[in-house]
Amino acid sequence: MFDPSSGSQVQVHDLSPGTLPNGLFWTAQLPQEAFEVRHDGRVARLRLRELPLVDTIVFAGSLAIAAQVDIDVLWRATSAPVERGAGRGVDPRSPAAFTGHFAEATCRGRVSGVETGFAFHTGEITADAFFAEMGRERNGVFLR
Repeated sequence: MFDPSSGSQVQVHDLSPGTLPNGLFWTAQLPQEAFEVRHDGRVARLRLRELPLVDTIVFAGSLAIAAQVDIDVLWRATSAPVERGAGRGVDPRSPAAFTGHFAEATCRGRVSGVETGFAFHTGEITADAFFAEMGRERNGVFLR
């Protein structure tokens, strides 16, 4: 990738848990203690230390380098939850084939990572200029 503002090449890293045999990607099973919800479901925190990942440098590339990340993110609900989805009332292939309660939220955190020859860390990340929400959802086989 070329960065026109600096006139130099920029390398993009694709850190992921890898691709499962069924083709699922960018998905990892987390240790149970890594994610906690408290205060009546209005505050949630994700804390991961040394989560093992693979950097393929380019999406689905053939070169795979071992990497790890630390993630610490805190969400706080700022609105009442709103019910969304249509559950089993629609075709299972429909985007509305889920049911859940979601509240708008604030989000703050930090992320860092390391691999051979490369490391990064963020300043504080926030959802201030974007959008965050939190809630509970049921979909797929869980709708039965």
